[in-house]
Formats: sequence, C-alpha cells, structure tokens
Amino acid sequence: MRMLYKRMGSAVFVHPLEVLKFRMQLSGEKGTASDHKNSFHAIINMAKNEKLSGFYKGITANFMRQIVFTSTRVGCYTSLIDELKKRGQGTVINNAIASMSTGALAAFISTPTDIAVVRMTADGRLPAESRRNYKGVFDALIKIRKDEGITGLWRGTVATILRAMTANLTQLMSYDEAKVYMMENYNMENGLKLHTVSSMISGIVYSVCSNPMDVLKTRIQQQKIVDGKAEYSGIIEVATTLVKSEGVMALWKGWPFYYLRVAPGTVLLFIFMEQLRKGYEDNFIKDQ
Repeated sequence: MRMLYKRMGSAVFVHPLEVLKFRMQLSGEKGTASDHKNSFHAIINMAKNEKLSGFYKGITANFMRQIVFTSTRVGCYTSLIDELKKRGQGTVINNAIASMSTGALAAFISTPTDIAVVRMTADGRLPAESRRNYKGVFDALIKIRKDEGITGLWRGTVATILRAMTANLTQLMSYDEAKVYMMENYNMENGLKLHTVSSMISGIVYSVCSNPMDVLKTRIQQQKIVDGKAEYSGIIEVATTLVKSEGVMALWKGWPFYYLRVAPGTVLLFIFMEQLRKGYEDNFIKDQ
C-alpha cells in the first residue's frame, strides 16, 4: 500500500512530463505541421495557451493507472522471482519470461485507464469542437464505453502489452543485472548507493527500448473514431504510416520527457522496493 502512495505522490511531480510527452508524440502525425519545434517550444506553448492547469490534465486517470498497473506489475513480478529463487530456477531466461508475462498482464488490466490518460492529456491540443472534454477518469471510462463499446476500452491493447513487456523486461531485468555488475566489478555494497546507481541505469535502458512502442500506443489510443471506424487498422499500419511520413526517428518522439518522467519514478520504485524487501527479510524471514 505504501508503494502505491509513493507512486501516486511521484505522479503529482512527473505528470507534467507525461502531458508534454504525449503532446510531442502526437505532434506532426502523418506528416502534418508539427505543433512544436522542439521540447522547449512545447513547454512555452503549453504555458502560454493552457496555463498551469494544462500540465495537470488527466491526472486523475494517471492516479488510477498507477494503482492498477504498478500494483499488478511489481507485485506479480517480485512474487514470481522469489518463487523461482526458492526452487533454484532463477535463470536469466526464466526471469525474462516472468518480467514479460507480468508486464503483459498488468498492461491488459490497466489498458482502459491508459486510454483515459492519453486522451485527457492530449485534449488541449485539439480544436475546441474536437475535444472530448472528459471531466475525470470515471467520466472518460463511461463515455468511451458508451460511444465505442466495451472493445473501445481496450483499444490499442496489443501495442500496450508489447510496450509493457518491453518496459518490464528492460526495467526490471536491467536493474537486477546492473546490481550484479556493479557489485562484482566495482565492489559496491548492497545499499542505497548501489540501488540508486542501478535504478538510474535501468531508467536509461528502459526509456530507450520502450519509447517506440509508447509512441505507437499513444497514436492508436488517441485516434479518431468516425462512424465506428478507426483511423488505423492496427499497430502495423500505425508503424508503417509513422515511419513513412515522419521517418524512423519519429519512434523516439518525446524521449527527453519520457526519460525525465520514468527516471525519477524508476529510482524511487527500486529504492522503496529494496527497503520493503529488507524489512520483510529482517522481520519475517530471519524469525522462521
């Protein structure tokens, strides 16, 4: 429970980066004129046109996503890894399967809240007549269900799951591998310094590897639905359209904001997780 409070608390500070990331990812879609020249220009534009409140659009949906996604992802992963270690099966391959499967499960469950976050944060960039104007996360979920059916709540599920699998694999495994590497090659003790360095390395690997899938996911979830027909048929069409009209580097649109968003969260996540693990081992394992 404390971990969720920690994640929701950090969301208050990193949510503006989430908003900016989505705006950059949607800018210049299908070769149209870009909304912003660069990341700095995006900040100036939003501050000028939408004031401070614009940076916090969709925060209720972000809170809900943190509750659903983080608790499922981290809880299931740590439980599986601990069980594998007990059975002497904690190999790199098994850890990879565990991280990807738990990431996929968490992504599937939290897809509706993810769609709400994308749409609410991106609403301010649209003309007034095209905005969805969701009042909050529950209003968004109800209207999506009403206007697009139950399947609308899971729009872009494939991209969401692939992103989560990539993110979970690279974030969780790179952290574990970084810890081992730093201890073996730099004689670092298992403590706060090691956890901080390892989580920073994890944040870089995680953001670079998962950013392309994050861009594709954003495009799919934000797409217009006209007479029940979506702009894109699926992730393949989104990817080919994006690369053809904007170039391959467009897959890393919004990366600076993406990294700045995930890096602090990654550091806090692993430091807090290590403290919980230590507390559990000190108070329960040693007594058995």
